[in-house]
Amino acid sequence: TWCQSADPNPTAVAIDGGTQLLWRFPPRRMEAEAIRDNILRVSGRLDLTMGGPGFDGFEVEMENVRHYFPRTTFGPTEWRRMIYMTKVRMEKESTFGVFDCPDASQVVARRSQSTTPLQALNLLNSEFVLQQSKLLAERAEREHPDDLSAQLQQIWQWSYSRSPAPVELQDAMQFASDYGLAQVCRAVLNSNEFLFIP
Repeated sequence: TWCQSADPNPTAVAIDGGTQLLWRFPPRRMEAEAIRDNILRVSGRLDLTMGGPGFDGFEVEMENVRHYFPRTTFGPTEWRRMIYMTKVRMEKESTFGVFDCPDASQVVARRSQSTTPLQALNLLNSEFVLQQSKLLAERAEREHPDDLSAQLQQIWQWSYSRSPAPVELQDAMQFASDYGLAQVCRAVLNSNEFLFIP
């Protein structure tokens, strides 16, 4: 499979639809860390600073013991790569914990990999993704003021590394006119093309 295309081949699909013979690279979903970092990258907010202290993925309340609550606000200190997020035993990060993040209380040789409806719902309704969708829309509007078509084409380039097909552009322009550019960005960040490696 080295340097082979991931494009489907009708003849090969008929013979080996499950890619058991490795005639192409099998599509797979990115890990939670890569998804989060990629969302920050396309919104233009990824902080690539290396080293130093990590950031908290939870809001911490101190009484006699620490209580951890899902973070509801995200700022520049939380825009570092996810590898710098402080892991808390027995707690899952609210958005990306459903994407098979390693459990800090267990030692396992291999990370499990699942695809569930809860993952899509978490991404669609997460405060983090809502914020980053708005920031992505603002970034596109800054790059191409007053030109919705150019804004959408730029979003496609940042997110998918390709231009939108004419029908995609037409549908996205209609959707953006009805619901706003941030909602288009929200859909893009939740799409299979964004989340899966083909």
